[in-house]
Amino acid sequence: MLRRLTACMRRMRVDERSASGGIGADDSPLRGMLAGAAQFGEGGEQMAPELQWATQPYPARPGPRPAPRPLPRDHAVLLFPGEGSQYLGMGRQLMHIPAVKDLYDLASETVKWDVAAVCQGADAAALAARAQVCVLVTSLAALEAAREARPGLPQRARAAAGFSLGEVTALVFAGAIDLEPALRFVELRQAALAAAGAGRGGLATLWLAPAADLRALLRDAAAHAAEQGDDEPFAEVANYLYPGCKVVAGSEAALRWLEARGAGRGVRRAARVAAAGPLHCRAVRRAAPPLREALRMMEVRDPRITVVSNVDAKPYRDAKHIVRQLPLQACSPVRWEQTLHALFARPRGGGAGGEGGGGGFPQVLALGPGRALRATLKQVNAKAWDNCLQIDV
Repeated sequence: MLRRLTACMRRMRVDERSASGGIGADDSPLRGMLAGAAQFGEGGEQMAPELQWATQPYPARPGPRPAPRPLPRDHAVLLFPGEGSQYLGMGRQLMHIPAVKDLYDLASETVKWDVAAVCQGADAAALAARAQVCVLVTSLAALEAAREARPGLPQRARAAAGFSLGEVTALVFAGAIDLEPALRFVELRQAALAAAGAGRGGLATLWLAPAADLRALLRDAAAHAAEQGDDEPFAEVANYLYPGCKVVAGSEAALRWLEARGAGRGVRRAARVAAAGPLHCRAVRRAAPPLREALRMMEVRDPRITVVSNVDAKPYRDAKHIVRQLPLQACSPVRWEQTLHALFARPRGGGAGGEGGGGGFPQVLALGPGRALRATLKQVNAKAWDNCLQIDV
């Protein structure tokens, strides 16, 4: 299956871009819209790797007075959801926005199936089978709704992150990847992950007591799975959501053991995740090579704003870093808790509320289907949650 995916991927056609490197505005109004959405710097300045609202605790040496800079409260941070956030009917309430209709039309033309019909129809199985394209497109549609609800705010974005698939959406917004190849890439991503994980287990969310020894739990679950004869026994963290809540990928016997025996080992609750197989773990590492080859065939640029990677909770440095790390992101744990800490980190001596911190706190936009990202944000950073606006779709 992966060999066929790789062969199909080799035939992927990446459209030629204009000399400016952006999405041209000649074919669709959406192209111009996305080209404008990617340019957030004042006067075309390059964003520094660190977050722009992170002020220094001590004044710099006297020198020429710098141009006025927006205060942190005038900046924005964007969060994009991943696969699993989709629901039937998403995007329907945004179709009155012309740019949203253009977006769904362009996406449908690119992938050769009706994206809006799948998102807004009644076939849950069809939506699940094509979830990654649908979530990416609907998240960008939410961006257009944000432009109407809060004019100018998305253009003031200085950082972005996405949960799993949402990281690709963040890179599209940041101008690192164009929309059309991104759509083909996430189609390949979903197919490659499904092929790599087929029959190899699943996912379960664990809510843990403070005293729970997660490392020992996972070790014992994997040992039990080996005793039960699992072909590839394993149990490992797939998502770090927030303190006391993790998603675990494991072989079937390992997950059953965690559900049955976890209560006596500090697991307050365990719930299976609706997924065709394990994700973000070593069991699906075979998905990485075709994704890496696909990225090498695409035009990838340096991101124009900070995009924090799920792999290590650090910003992507440049285009080469994206090509190297984004394929690994599909088979590495999603360090979402750590990613959120990195997004809102401030140097020592710089308070979030303005005492030495430059004043205010950035506005956070949660864009796309579902409300899980905002709920998780509340568990990690209450100040950020208090400044977070959910854009419903």
